Parts: sequence; structure tokens; C-alpha cells
Amino acid sequence: MILAAEKDGDEVLDGLYDLHAVYLLPPKEGSAELAPKCYKSFTYNIPAKTRAYLACKTGSKKFMEEVEHLVTLRVSLNMLEGDTGCSDWPAGLLLSEFVLSHPELFFGQKCLEIGAGAGMIGVLLSRLGASKVLLTDGSLATLANMKHNLSINNIPVEGMKEVNDSQQYTNPSTRVECRQLIWETLCDKELHDLESNIILGADLIYDPSYIPHLVRVLASLLSLDHPATISQLERSVYEYPVAYIATAIRNPDTLVFFVEEVKKAGLRMIEVSESMRPAPCLGNIAALNRATILIHKLQAWSD
Repeated sequence: MILAAEKDGDEVLDGLYDLHAVYLLPPKEGSAELAPKCYKSFTYNIPAKTRAYLACKTGSKKFMEEVEHLVTLRVSLNMLEGDTGCSDWPAGLLLSEFVLSHPELFFGQKCLEIGAGAGMIGVLLSRLGASKVLLTDGSLATLANMKHNLSINNIPVEGMKEVNDSQQYTNPSTRVECRQLIWETLCDKELHDLESNIILGADLIYDPSYIPHLVRVLASLLSLDHPATISQLERSVYEYPVAYIATAIRNPDTLVFFVEEVKKAGLRMIEVSESMRPAPCLGNIAALNRATILIHKLQAWSD
């Protein structure tokens, strides 16, 4: 790609040169970029109410089959090494269960995930019939790994060669896109390109220095007008646009800081960990302590 751009006299993004160097140079001692990776497969069951909903919406009896499903991801062997976006963080796993448990929120909707990491939620949103799935992350290395994971799970990504597997429930009409998003430098043009009905994110507030930038992005996205994409019924029942953020409780002070920034931004924030508790769809995962993970619903105050 770099050679083709240079040949045509086009300007090449610095990030492409950086990513190219990562794969060319041998890893230095303690290097995080080339931390060893492995493949993990997660089994999950679709709750009965979700299967019934999807069967009704699609007219397909295949959703009524009570079978075990599989998602395979390439992730870092050690979540404390390498790019954090290449790890299977607990909050992301719980948010995956949330998606599987509430298909009525996502079916036919434009969905955006901030800090999409390894891409598991993107796989599930596609299989559940979202109309568009936009997966974002700040790291080019994470985006490359994410696209790989979507590919091995037979999820077609815009700009990549399509794959097809009749054994999966991937909705052929779902458009999936992966895009780099730098919270600190988000401009108005990028903002409107990200317009979505549902915004998702997991384990986004581990670094307090990024929280103000994250909240600014959320506030901007939730304040966009959606005159043509959301019906009056959807506005009143599902309250689109809306964000659901899953957070593992590690440092209470960091969570308090996030809540304070959300209030300062004029957003409404409600904890829905209990009222919208997801079914335990994933198999037995020792590292997933659901009791230590919160799910918050964020919206702009309506006039």
C-alpha cells in the first residue's frame, strides 16, 4: 500500500509507516508491539427470547435451533503485554452477553463500538442483524488484528474480500466497517461520519487522562440529530441515540471521575447492571466475575 501511494505521488500517513516498522523490525526486549498471541475460542448460547425475537423479525426458523455457537479470536497471551486492544477484557465479555440478551436494541440498527479491541462484539452484532456495525479503535495494530478476527469468523468487512459460511447466522445485509478513531483529535466531519443509533464500549476508563476526551466524544455523538434514521416509536421505546458502557471496577476513584465528567458534559447516566442484567450466555470463564462489572446507559437530556 505504501509503495503504491508513493509511486502515485500521494502523501502517506505517518501511522502506516509506524505500523510497517512494527512488522519489519525484530522486537526489542520488553517490546509490547509484538507480544505473542494465541487463538481463543468462546462458546455461547443464544437465549430463548433472543432466538424467538430473531425468528419473528427474520422469518427464519434457523434461529429457533438451540445450538452452541462459537467465536474465535486472536488475542495477546498476556493482557498486560502488547496492545491492550488485543486482549479479551472481562467487561467486553459481559457486554457481549448484553448484546446477546437484548436483540431488540440492535436488530436493524446502526451500531458503533468505541475501543472495539479484538472485535468480538462486532461479530455478535453482525450475527444478530444490525444494519451497520462500525468498529473503531485508536491503534492501527489493533485494527489489523480486529479485521483478522472478523475474517476468521466469516464476517464480511467493507474494503476486504467477502467470505461466506452458511453454517453461521451472519446477516448478509449487515455492513461492517473498521475505522481508526483518535478521541483527542475528533473533528466535526469525523463526528457526522460516526452517526449511530447505538454506541457501545467496554473497559474504556482505565486511564484517567483519557476520560475527558472519551466523554467529549460520547457527548458529541449522543447530541447528534437523527431525523431520518430513527422512527418516533424507536425514540420513545428505545430512546435512541443511546450508549451502553461496561466497566470493570478496578479503581473506584477513576469511576467517580468518569461519572463527574459525564455530569459536567450534561449527559444522563443510569446504571442498568441489574435492571437489564444479561443472561450468562458465555461458557464457564474463570476470569469473568460478573458481579464486579457495571453497565451504564448514557443519553443526552431531551428538551
